[in-house]
Amino acid sequence: MKDKENTKRKLIKAVGEVIKVEGFQSLKISKISQYANVDRKLIYRYFGNLNYLVEAYILENDYWMVFSNQMKQMLVDKQFAGSEQLITEILQNQFKFFASQKEMQRLILWELSVDSPLMKSIHNTRESMGQEFLELTDPHFDNGNVNFRAIAAILVGGIYYTILHTVYNGGKFAGIDLNTNTGKEDILKAIGQIVSWAYKHD
Repeated sequence: MKDKENTKRKLIKAVGEVIKVEGFQSLKISKISQYANVDRKLIYRYFGNLNYLVEAYILENDYWMVFSNQMKQMLVDKQFAGSEQLITEILQNQFKFFASQKEMQRLILWELSVDSPLMKSIHNTRESMGQEFLELTDPHFDNGNVNFRAIAAILVGGIYYTILHTVYNGGKFAGIDLNTNTGKEDILKAIGQIVSWAYKHD
């Protein structure tokens, strides 16, 4: 059983290494088994097929998958005064996480550029997790003038696009240099300000 788990860990880790070094287009059974230094038949034995192996990797590494349970527990432990503080923390952490994770940047690019049932499934899982947090904000905005879900959509999309644009096309966006700590802090501050404005102007 221990050997099985070790091999599964090797294969999942190898997926990330292939993505980082060669990109998603190189995710093939032969390539992953080569990086993991294990027999390719073990991918079928332990995961069924390539898609389930890639899915296992994404479930362990995607921001919304990684931090969903952690954030829920923090809420249970009353580490947040309310939904404004919680959603601000979630969005700011998303920015920091995505800016530092090359594999996840490539994942989103892949998700946007291919027609893949696997990517649709991952998107739907991520969306359902995001909905759980947005439901916490709904009571504050009921019968108000602010559609916070629309604001959250723009913020999440903006985080992805801003980081991807600067990574692949240069370090600046709207004159802000995201390669510097000052630039990153400016974006984090702006996320908090937008959420705060939404809560104050409801």
